[in-house]
Amino acid sequence: MDNFFTFFIYFFIYSVLGWIVETLYCRLLDGKWTNRGFLFGPYCPIYGFGSLLIIAFLQNFKDSVIEVFLLGMLFTSTLEYLTSFLLEKLFDAKWWDYSKMKFNLNGRICLLNSLEFAFLGVILTYIIHPAFSSLISQIPLELLQLMSLVLLSIMAIDTGFTISTLLNLKEKLITLKESAEKLKEKNILHEKISENFLYTQLSELRKNLATKGNFQIKRILEAFPDFEFNGLKAQINELKLELHKIRREIEEKRAQIKKEFKENKKSKNS
Repeated sequence: MDNFFTFFIYFFIYSVLGWIVETLYCRLLDGKWTNRGFLFGPYCPIYGFGSLLIIAFLQNFKDSVIEVFLLGMLFTSTLEYLTSFLLEKLFDAKWWDYSKMKFNLNGRICLLNSLEFAFLGVILTYIIHPAFSSLISQIPLELLQLMSLVLLSIMAIDTGFTISTLLNLKEKLITLKESAEKLKEKNILHEKISENFLYTQLSELRKNLATKGNFQIKRILEAFPDFEFNGLKAQINELKLELHKIRREIEEKRAQIKKEFKENKKSKNS
């Protein structure tokens, strides 16, 4: 059990560091800050699990940087592939897609990411883990246990909340799809469609989901641009368009407020 608490602290620390790396990396690519984790909190469990694999299996290869690099790439790539596969099976959804990247495997992993993870594995093995290992070894066992239980509880609650949010989102998207199918069955002419009750209902469903939907839904869609439930791609795209429209309206209002503030300030000064 003592080893469990120690390794869980490693898992949590490296999950947080992974979240920081992922967030900064995507900030450089996208030009905006986005919580890139599967969960709401500032941690990416896949980085934690990947780090534990490297810690557990690569210590005997520390004499060779090349072996650590290659084995780290193998372990982390396998983990990413299996994670993608399991998430798809569990939620009936696709989370990321590297199909457009060169040297990818079924869109689940790609060479560029694998090389980056291998590089991080080398840094973890020779720099980061020795430092944290020394630091954590100085923490009293009772405090280590307490910290582990508190952090484990937080992550468990976060996981339950995220899963509930995803199931709720899927249910609402299915409702959208069923409403759209009912509308299609009516075979209504385009020029009269806006007067139809089903069309009005469908529009309200889209708007409510985008404006009153759980903030976690919006965060997940921003964190995973390629996310979609199988069979509900059209509904996900509609939701993304509605969210984009709302964000644009908010930005326009903010710009207008700033403009009016500057004009009022200028008129007062004059």
